[in-house]
Amino acid sequence: MWATFLTWTRTIIVFVPALWSLLVAWATGGVESKVRANLSVSRGGGARGGTNAWTRADNGVAFVDGSVTHDGAAGVGVWYGRGHSLNFAAALPAGTEDNNVAELCAVFLALVRHPRRARLTIYTDSRACMSTLESLAAGTSVDEFRPFSPAHRALLRAMRWVLFWREARTIVHKVKGHSGQTSNDRADQLAALGANSDIVATVPGYGGERTTSNAPTNQLPNVASSHGFFPGSLRYDLTRFLEGVAAEGSGAISNDLHAFTRKETAEGCRSNDRFASHRGPLRIPTPIDDSFEVTGALALDCEMVGSGPNGEKSILAQVSVVNESGNVVYSSFVAPTKAVTDYRTHVSGITPDNIDDAPSFSFVQSEVRELIRGKIIVGHALENDFDVLKLRHPPGLVRDTAHWRPFLRAGRFSKRLRHLARDHCGLIIQGGSHDPAEDARAAMYLYLKFRDNWEGRVDVMQKGRDSRGRLTHY
Repeated sequence: MWATFLTWTRTIIVFVPALWSLLVAWATGGVESKVRANLSVSRGGGARGGTNAWTRADNGVAFVDGSVTHDGAAGVGVWYGRGHSLNFAAALPAGTEDNNVAELCAVFLALVRHPRRARLTIYTDSRACMSTLESLAAGTSVDEFRPFSPAHRALLRAMRWVLFWREARTIVHKVKGHSGQTSNDRADQLAALGANSDIVATVPGYGGERTTSNAPTNQLPNVASSHGFFPGSLRYDLTRFLEGVAAEGSGAISNDLHAFTRKETAEGCRSNDRFASHRGPLRIPTPIDDSFEVTGALALDCEMVGSGPNGEKSILAQVSVVNESGNVVYSSFVAPTKAVTDYRTHVSGITPDNIDDAPSFSFVQSEVRELIRGKIIVGHALENDFDVLKLRHPPGLVRDTAHWRPFLRAGRFSKRLRHLARDHCGLIIQGGSHDPAEDARAAMYLYLKFRDNWEGRVDVMQKGRDSRGRLTHY
């Protein structure tokens, strides 16, 4: 009883002056002017390179990220640097299953967890988030922001109030996503960790049970504004914030703290990296089980032979399709449609005997077309396979390991499939001539390992575009 009385007394002591200052500023039109004076939003001058120089322990620089998984779970990550007490990761409540909303939640949590009298620089890779903060700084009414929901308006109002109450400069920079910037990658890792955790952050407006089902967006629980601008435990966080005290606790990082706070060594960096090189014995990819079901995702790989002068023109010679278990659900050699001038046996493994009496190209093409119709197709540099098959597949159903951004080298250059399979799955392939089934299996296992992250990004991009393909502004 006495403890409750002291808690409420403390809350009243800090809330009354803060709310009075907000009320006076609102009546005189000073809220927007103070936010505009304290907040700077810059799309240039972002952090570069892979160094952690920007995130030394107490320099007030935070990288934030929001993540949405394929199962519809949202999470946030806030990264200051190795061992920093304000590093944070958590899941988000229902209604936040949109990458732009999740990113705004991450910014809000960074603001309210940081000491309000200390300078704060936030880096985000979200253009929509930058646009929203620019509009907030310009005094745009929260009723004009999309989505037009009470919960989203509550989040933006609470963010504006926190920016008003901050007594030090707040700077927001745009950083290029998936460009090899170590600190931004750490924030992305923390967001993914949070999305898959059971620790749910409290954010303004949104509340209720966390949703991890595959239900369509219009079937998600309706989140009402009755949760308030500062619901539940967030009132305690706001009290602490108004007192000028930094937050305590690291959320979902607690169980995996060693993975984000160990001393920065060459070995530590490799082991901390979500896409680190595999350490241990390598193995040949083999099927996971005995299922030959035609699954929702199929991996495709083709082998080609050469025609024309010097065998420069590629034509189809063999095609293999494997399912999510790694079992071959279709495989066939293909009779050449033109005179073969180079069988490329040392690479393709194809000999004249393989294709002289093989099924016709049109027959194999029709078989493959029907098999992959409506399926997610996985592979490496699939544009080459579709080209020799003379097939088109919906871009939204293509998962190409040669072009997925987290797999690219600096400068967005593709890595070889054998290197990706080795580094991420511990698989050894292409020891001699290529086996299309083996290559397809390796691509499938790469996809399966990162499917939640991959599909989450695809889902966000599809939901975040309007009927004309433009990114939706939130």
